[in-house]
Amino acid sequence: MATCISMKIYCAASFVSRNRIRPFRDALWHMGHEVTSSWLDEVAQPANMTHNEFFKKLAMKDVSELMQADLVIVDVLEPSSSGGRDTELGLALGSFAKKQVYLVGPAVSVFHQLVDQQFDSWEECLTAIPNLTTKG
Repeated sequence: MATCISMKIYCAASFVSRNRIRPFRDALWHMGHEVTSSWLDEVAQPANMTHNEFFKKLAMKDVSELMQADLVIVDVLEPSSSGGRDTELGLALGSFAKKQVYLVGPAVSVFHQLVDQQFDSWEECLTAIPNLTTKG
C-alpha cells in the first residue's frame, strides 16, 4: 500500500460553486494537504482598483497558485459562465508530468479525456487521494 505524501492541491470550479467546494477543501486540509485555491475565500474588489485591474490580479494569483500544486481537481458538476475553470484545466494539462489532474463530474469535453482520473463525486475523489504519491 502506498504511503500518502502531503500534497499541494488546487481546486478549480465555477466561481458560483465556491460555497459547495469549501467543505471538500476543508476535508483535504484535514487529510494533511495544503489547498492553494485562495479563490474559494475571495475578497471584494478594492475601491481604488478598476474591474479590469482587479480581474488581472485575480487571474495572475490563480495561475500562480495552480502552478504550485501537485494535484489539480477540476469540478464540472455545475456549469461555468466565466470559463476560468476551463483555462485552469488547460494550464494543469499543459504541465504534463509535473501534476496530476482529476475531474469531478462527467467528462463533457474532449480535453476531459486527458485527466489522470475521473470521479462522479467529491466523496469518491477524496477516498482516492490518501493513496496518492506526487509525481517527481
